[in-house]
Amino acid sequence: MVERTPRHVEPVATDPSNAYQGVADAWAHGPAALYDKLAALTIAGAATQLRGKLVLDVGAGTGALCRGLRTAGATPIAIDTSTDMLRLIGDTAALSIAGDMCALPFARGRFAAAVSGFAISHIDAPQDALREMRRVVQPHGWVIVAVFGAAPASPSKDAVDDVARDFGYQPPDWYVQLKTRTEPRSNTPTLLNECAATAGLGSIEITDVIVDPELKSPESIAAYRTGLAHMAPFVASLPDSTRIAFVERAVAAVRKRGQAVRPRVLVLSSRVPA
Repeated sequence: MVERTPRHVEPVATDPSNAYQGVADAWAHGPAALYDKLAALTIAGAATQLRGKLVLDVGAGTGALCRGLRTAGATPIAIDTSTDMLRLIGDTAALSIAGDMCALPFARGRFAAAVSGFAISHIDAPQDALREMRRVVQPHGWVIVAVFGAAPASPSKDAVDDVARDFGYQPPDWYVQLKTRTEPRSNTPTLLNECAATAGLGSIEITDVIVDPELKSPESIAAYRTGLAHMAPFVASLPDSTRIAFVERAVAAVRKRGQAVRPRVLVLSSRVPA
C-alpha cells in the first residue's frame, strides 16, 4: 500500500450529504490554524513511539494530524468522507482515500496505530469507529482520539453567530444534531471512556485539558468561526459587498465582547489488546 506515493485522492464514492464537501478552502484559511495546534497536542504523548511507523488518520480532514505525524517521523495514511478536504493534504499523507470511518477499507492489523482528531464525535455511534480503528491496528498498537469536551458557551463564538443571524444565517439541521445529539455521546471523560471500553480497547487513559491555541485577535477568531463547515457555505453564498460587511461586523463584535478561543479537549490514548 505504501510502496508508491499517489498524488491524487482515490476515486471512492462518498456520501453526497457530507457536510464537509466544498468547504476545504474556507477551512484552510480559518479553522486550520487552530486544528494544527490541537493535532500536535493529540499525539504528543505517543509521538516518539510513532516514529517510523505506518499510522492511519481517521477523519483526516485537511490533514492536521497527518502533518503532526510527519513531524513525528511517522508515515500517515489519510481517510475521510470528503474528497474536497483530502485534496488539501497533498503529499503529507502517503495515501489519501475517501471512505467511512465505520467501515475502514483495510485488513486487520494493517497499522501500528490509528489516530483521529475531532471526527468520531460526528457520528451517532462513536464506539463503532473506535472498534474499526482497533481492528486495523496491530496488537499492542495505539488508538488515539481527540474530541471536544463539554464546555460553557464561548462569547467570541456567540458574537459571530449573532451577527450571522442578523444577515440571515440559520444553523443547518446537521449542525444542530451534532451539538444536541452526537457530540454529547462522547464529550465527557466518562462517556469517552465508555465508548473506548465498548470498542474493546485496553489501557485507556483520557487527558482533559483547556487548550490555548493562541487564537486571540478578532480577525483570526472571526476567520476561524466563519470557516467552519456549518457556516462557510452561508458566507460563500453572500454577495461580495454583503460578505465584506458581514465579516467587518463579525470582527467588530468579537472585538467588543469576545475573548480568546480556548477549547476544552479530551484526548483518549489506548492500546489494542493482544
